[in-house]
Amino acid sequence: MENTTEKLYIVSFGDSRKFRYPCTVKNGIDAMHHAAPFAKIENELHDYLKTVFPDQTFAYYTCARVTEVDPAHADKYADYPLLDQKAIDEIKKELVKEIKDADETKMLNDNAPFADAPV
Repeated sequence: MENTTEKLYIVSFGDSRKFRYPCTVKNGIDAMHHAAPFAKIENELHDYLKTVFPDQTFAYYTCARVTEVDPAHADKYADYPLLDQKAIDEIKKELVKEIKDADETKMLNDNAPFADAPV
């Protein structure tokens, strides 16, 4: 039997809520760098956003932001939702809203009548 360690990570995408991601890793292996556990989720989010916003890029929104939790503090995160397919579907909706809001803010900040005026 191999030695394993239980790990807990807190994960978010864009400005979405934070989610718990518990996993078991072999001792001596950095799960975040060697196993790429979020690549599938990142690709799913990217592919979904590409269908809604075909002419945009999404690195800020689809790259996982991950923080490892000290096992002694794991209980502080017990009320965080689990990162599962239901959460991913919710994240998709949140990210669409974030991107629309960012696009609208960009348009408002453009100040088109004065955009070409000399400074």
